[in-house]
Amino acid sequence: MRRILSLLLVIAFSNVTAQAMTYSCRDKQGQLYMTDNLQSLPPECLGRTNTIQGDASDSLSFVPGQTHAPGSGENFQKAVSNATREQDERKKWLDNLLPRVENVVMKYQQAVKQIYATTRSGKLRYRELISEAKKQKQQALAEKQQILAEISGQKISRKDRGKITSMLDEVKD
Repeated sequence: MRRILSLLLVIAFSNVTAQAMTYSCRDKQGQLYMTDNLQSLPPECLGRTNTIQGDASDSLSFVPGQTHAPGSGENFQKAVSNATREQDERKKWLDNLLPRVENVVMKYQQAVKQIYATTRSGKLRYRELISEAKKQKQQALAEKQQILAEISGQKISRKDRGKITSMLDEVKD
């Protein structure tokens, strides 16, 4: 019984034809887009639509290309050149920052070694040497905080930020 009812339903609805609008447009590169869904068109194609009527069952709607204001290409070129310049400046800043980070880590490691070596040796001047090494250690810690503050305000990649912070993790209180 179910099979017969299912078959009757399929036969009844098989003669129904879907009436859908078809949209088309060309982008700036001349590529043609055709769809029955306006939302799937690229943003530059969205706007008012024109419909071309054919037979009663045929219709074609298209989205005309947008007209661009004179000089809009110049604005785009300026935006691209500004973004490129900013990216180059960030790269240059980062290239200058990495040697500073390495220097801070090296100062810290030398200070810690000096403190350890002086306390182990029992030298007469050990108080002077330890206080000097502790000053160097504090300078390294201060420089670490300064570098961390600098990178928090900059737009740098996660990879570079992670590299810098992992290097600075060696500098501890």
